[in-house]
Amino acid sequence: MMTYTRKAEYTEQVIPEYHGNPLIEALPEILSGSDVIRALSEKEDYNMGERKLDAKYRLHCVHRLFRYFQPLEQHIDIEHRISRSIRQGYITRNPLRQDYAAALADGYAVMQNRGSYQMLQSSTSAASGFTIIGLSGVGKSTAVERILSLYPQKIVHTSYHGQPLPMTQITWLKLDCPHDGSLKQLCYQFFYVLDLAAGTNYFTQYVNGRRSLDVLLIVMTQLVRQFNIGILVIDEIQHLSEAKGGGSNKMLNFFVTLVNTIGLPVVLIGTNKAMSLLQGEFRQARRGSGQGDLYWDRMQNDPVWEVFETSMWKYQWTREIVPNSSEMAETLYDQSQGIIDIAVKLYAMVQIEAITNGREKFSPSDIVKVAQKKLTLVQPMLDALRSGDQKKIMMYGDIAPVNIEEYLSAYKAVDHDAPEKTPEHQLTVLEQTVINP
Repeated sequence: MMTYTRKAEYTEQVIPEYHGNPLIEALPEILSGSDVIRALSEKEDYNMGERKLDAKYRLHCVHRLFRYFQPLEQHIDIEHRISRSIRQGYITRNPLRQDYAAALADGYAVMQNRGSYQMLQSSTSAASGFTIIGLSGVGKSTAVERILSLYPQKIVHTSYHGQPLPMTQITWLKLDCPHDGSLKQLCYQFFYVLDLAAGTNYFTQYVNGRRSLDVLLIVMTQLVRQFNIGILVIDEIQHLSEAKGGGSNKMLNFFVTLVNTIGLPVVLIGTNKAMSLLQGEFRQARRGSGQGDLYWDRMQNDPVWEVFETSMWKYQWTREIVPNSSEMAETLYDQSQGIIDIAVKLYAMVQIEAITNGREKFSPSDIVKVAQKKLTLVQPMLDALRSGDQKKIMMYGDIAPVNIEEYLSAYKAVDHDAPEKTPEHQLTVLEQTVINP
């Protein structure tokens, strides 16, 4: 994600506890559910005339499907949670308050004395993080990244109501949990993504040194304060399930410290493998959060799926227009089991198959054939979901990613005469439906 930077512009706040806090006043306005839908509804370009292009070009067009994004109910929920988390976390970190400078001085003193990050002074924090757990491929990471992109990542402050205020505000950082659950690697990743956002060089400065873990953790917490980081998102948290030597507990405890001591909201994203970790010591250790945790299940075969599938159907590059139908929707759902990543890639694969074999159209049976041929790695998981047997489902903490590049590599150039131009399919009322929270 590109860093979106802007100069601070302060907005009068409606909520009293947000008054007089430049970190909050510099944020974009608070969005309603319909505002979120409009902000996230960025449609990919589509031109019916592209159906006349040679097959080699149309296969490139099919790749637009992988950027397809349909705002749904969960996205509104997550945006509201992130909005509240950032603002609540900033309440006790107002740079105009005396304890702001005191907290920086405390961290510096602990670092100079080579102390432990656990020696940092606690403060009364209103911060509250939350977790997002769900099957791989349902759209968790994509949703969070889209929502974070609504915020300028870097806000540059120079003055506030005529008074000098030279500081940089980083509204969010997102990084992946290290595969081995190493806190040192987490620190290094933090320095790296901070450098990308703030234009600094902390990664080079600290990765080659022989500093202890405690020093790195204190530096990390100091940088959270110095750059007024609004929220920290840790993805792929299921990697902690493979951590050895108590590594998972150490990292989760550090996240608790960030929330409770520094006042930094932490959002954890992971697959079902992380469920036991996050329901155990982490939940017991952190302070009570009004946010609650979110389990993102696969889509159900209901009106929400209908909105998603119908809206996606317009992105079609076969020479012949393949009309949507209830049978098409049912088949695509059955073969993907409502997992967004699989549904989108399967729809793309069916089109690639139709273009490369020269048929230039497809049917529900073609969807089934392509799924059986190209989704072999995920079939056991899909069968478990179809069965509804929770014991079978829990055997699969993840879904193997679907690799469509191998499918494209089998492409053989074909060249067919283009049919006459057909009027572009109009969006139905359902496709234009805004789902309210």
